[in-house]
Amino acid sequence: MRHWWLGLVLCLWLAPVQADSMRCNNRLITDGDPIALLILYCGEPLVREVAYHHYHNRYGRWYREPDGERWTYYFGRYRFMQIVTIRNGIIVSIENGPRG
Repeated sequence: MRHWWLGLVLCLWLAPVQADSMRCNNRLITDGDPIALLILYCGEPLVREVAYHHYHNRYGRWYREPDGERWTYYFGRYRFMQIVTIRNGIIVSIENGPRG
């Protein structure tokens, strides 16, 4: 029990990369990076979809307006899928999806 802190450091060091960053081929992708780097390091995504925002106008009706894209990457059976949101060619968020 004298070296409990060593176990803690190892657990944190070996933990998977969390939201707002992901690794592809030993390269780190973070929010704020251009999509050119994302495609260069990670390749094409499994799924590309348009991301929408819902707005409410003054007449009480809802309408949807495109707000960017969401790309889903699959890295294997036991790893989390990564969902990347892109606006104006820049990565704005990276989230963990379900396990593959």
